[in-house]
Amino acid sequence: MTDFSDTIRSFIEREMAPQDSGTTLSSSDSLIEKGIVDSLGVQRLIAYLEKEFDVQIVDTEIVPENFESIGSVVNFLNLKLGAKG
Repeated sequence: MTDFSDTIRSFIEREMAPQDSGTTLSSSDSLIEKGIVDSLGVQRLIAYLEKEFDVQIVDTEIVPENFESIGSVVNFLNLKLGAKG
């Protein structure tokens, strides 16, 4: 299992967190509860993951459990990459 936490955290903090917040996220912080990811944010995150990691995310996989935290995104991505290889 590869740890993509730093890569994904960097993208979220740079592209999705409020610019003035100085937000630093742990792997277990809720992206939804912290207001970092909303429905549009999930779509931006999916587009990033598909491009950066060359995966295809289907509608049935777009559930809160897969995008709740950086840790859940990493787990989901590892499952996708494992299924792909």
